[in-house]
Amino acid sequence: MKKGLLILLMVALVAPVFARDIDAVVNAEWVNANLSNAKLVVIDVRKVEDYKAGHIPGAVSMLGAAFYVPAKGLSNELPFMDDLSDELADAGVNANSWVVVVESDGARFAWAARVAWTLAYAGLDNVAVLSGGHAAWVKAGKTLSTDAVKKAGSDFQAKERKTYLALKADVLATKGQVIDARTYDTYFGLVKQSFVAQAGHLPGAFAMPAAWITNAEGLVKSRDELARIPAALGLDPTVETITYCDSGVLCSAWWWILKEYLGWTNVRSYDGSSQEITADPSVVYVPYVWR
Repeated sequence: MKKGLLILLMVALVAPVFARDIDAVVNAEWVNANLSNAKLVVIDVRKVEDYKAGHIPGAVSMLGAAFYVPAKGLSNELPFMDDLSDELADAGVNANSWVVVVESDGARFAWAARVAWTLAYAGLDNVAVLSGGHAAWVKAGKTLSTDAVKKAGSDFQAKERKTYLALKADVLATKGQVIDARTYDTYFGLVKQSFVAQAGHLPGAFAMPAAWITNAEGLVKSRDELARIPAALGLDPTVETITYCDSGVLCSAWWWILKEYLGWTNVRSYDGSSQEITADPSVVYVPYVWR
């Protein structure tokens, strides 16, 4: 079969098959059109000073750090679900909410996706990331507000979806596909973070940098264009897939696209990532090779 036809068939296979009331990636026009919808909760995860300077009308301010916390010597772990439940309840989020995560711009897509992944892990069905972030809202000429927003509280209680999370043991045992969401230079072992013990990547991992998700304007690429990337690498949307990176942020970007945007059904994100697994002497990263 010709490669072009194979890619088209793979793209067709990853059409979303799950029920959502809203898409996993929304644009400024969609948010603006739904501002009066009582289900909508816009969570602005930028710095507090940036929120105060101007935000989407009705958006609540929540620091991104509430969704990825240091724990057990690792940088970006899941928070305690009781703590997260309290914070989301205070923000007016309930099980039926349409939650849109807003970061500063497209360069921060992975951080927005990490927040969205945490929300999905906590049991929320209708979570979206604003494509292009706050910068796209401003560029579209939409109204800004400086009013501090306090929503009526809810009784939200997180219901963990543990199948969304990969642990180190899962990575070591998997017979499926592993995706490295870091840059080519990091994957290849030319550079590494100081908190990562070894240069290179997990043997057999596919290189798929998170930066590929957005275009030059910082907007998320079309569903078809994104589906072509793993298809061109020969990845199978029906096979168990684990994403990883340095510390659990970039990997959530591809988890969000594959699982929530493209409809892959068996994807997990490893939030311990290289920071945790390279500290294990039984694990040997490989540099200077492609897979």
